[in-house]
Amino acid sequence: MRFLHDILLEGAAGRSGQTALIFQDETVTYGALQKAAENLAAQLAEMGVKTGDRVAYLDENSTEYPVVVFAVSMLGALFVPINFRFAPDEVAYVVNDAKPHVLLVAPAYMSQVEKAQPSFDQSVSVIEKPRLETLLRADAPAMLPRSALSEDAPAMVMYTSGTTGFPKGVLFSHRAYLANVKAIIESGELTSDDRMMVSLPLFHNGGLTAVLMPTLLLGAVAVIMARGFKPEEVLETVEKHRITSVMWVPTMLSMLITSDASSRFDTSSLSKIWYGSSPIAPDLLERSKRTFGADHYQFYGMTETGMTSVLKPEDHDLYPGSTGRAMPAAQLRLVDTQDRDVAIGEIGEVLSRQHPLGMIGYFGKDEETLEVLRDGWIHTGDLARNLGDGYFLIVDRKKDMIISGAENIYPREIELVLAGHPHVREVAVFGIPDATYGEAVCAAVVSEPDTKLTGEEVTSWCAEHLAGYKKPKKVLLMNELPKNAAGKILKNNLKASFWQGSASAI
Repeated sequence: MRFLHDILLEGAAGRSGQTALIFQDETVTYGALQKAAENLAAQLAEMGVKTGDRVAYLDENSTEYPVVVFAVSMLGALFVPINFRFAPDEVAYVVNDAKPHVLLVAPAYMSQVEKAQPSFDQSVSVIEKPRLETLLRADAPAMLPRSALSEDAPAMVMYTSGTTGFPKGVLFSHRAYLANVKAIIESGELTSDDRMMVSLPLFHNGGLTAVLMPTLLLGAVAVIMARGFKPEEVLETVEKHRITSVMWVPTMLSMLITSDASSRFDTSSLSKIWYGSSPIAPDLLERSKRTFGADHYQFYGMTETGMTSVLKPEDHDLYPGSTGRAMPAAQLRLVDTQDRDVAIGEIGEVLSRQHPLGMIGYFGKDEETLEVLRDGWIHTGDLARNLGDGYFLIVDRKKDMIISGAENIYPREIELVLAGHPHVREVAVFGIPDATYGEAVCAAVVSEPDTKLTGEEVTSWCAEHLAGYKKPKKVLLMNELPKNAAGKILKNNLKASFWQGSASAI
């Protein structure tokens, strides 16, 4: 049997003295990473952590992050990452939902937790996270407690991004976690010689599951970036450490390409750019290819399903604009409202087979689990067009579709059109109440630096490229769009003021 912490044990086998992690000026070998994880596991066991307990962790990207993940797994406990951007009330929500035995906290976030503690429903041991050097100085445990663990037991409670409501804790088994990591390695063509940059936050599936864990399983080098995405710092790191592989969301790619630093650093070592998390404008993709000269891989998935599809470099030319097709081990369907497979050219909801890549269910939420997980299939809520040969194109979230005067309007279509405007940097389209048509189209737009964009220009551009009923009735000109840690735009935040008090309020 194999478990989440076997990622470390397999990666470290025969590589004790080789570099596993680089973080700022700190270098950690595979041997040191394993020793630190074993010592922390022993300390957690002394605190009473046992099989099935939850251990929550609040921290930014750091060398200690994977140490905590692997230590918790070694005890058969469940790792619960917490978003470091959460306000005290949000921290309390996760703690009350997951009910951890221990909450490990980075010193910088202790005051945040202290503000949240009065709202905790139960007593939780709040411990300041041990530093890596402290763990490496500790005496190795004589023997770690053995847990009667099954590969199908939960390894982690990963909270959803909360873009459409309160975050839900997704239970992932050891078996599914390892299956995800292996499928990502194969689909992204990662090798043990790669040097992978970890730019995404590690509390998120993108940073932890899709980037860091595949790198460590192969025994490759992971270069972890600190909090915040600074284009010059990122490009300098690519040059300094000869980074070969990255995962950047479209927002990051846009920031890099438009940065003055894009021409000042040598990025020729880059051979693979993975991207995903949100739709990418065709122009941005082409500019990225020209700027970096690397192969591009588009990944698609969600917290509940794990990563499920990929658009490989050669597919970008054969199926331009496609989201991709199922990865190894994944099985996807596009279905209508009666769960019948849709024909080529038609739009249906994406369903993903629960096993071997998907979740066990939502932690403590049986009703919500039954709504999403039916007959062994996870209903994603994403709508996609069937392109044939297994390829599909995500057109929108089911909940985001606008129905105006009985016409179905897909916001993503309008977003892609507006993204083609030379003065538009970012855009989000959503529905707002309309007394006549039920809903109307609203576009929130961020213009490129040093440009002036008017609402009239936005609507005129849409009128040139789209049917009249898809043209925005209202345009919001904004300095920035609200986003979560993965770079996904929080449309609920944009919609809220429009729908407040409405019978259809979100």
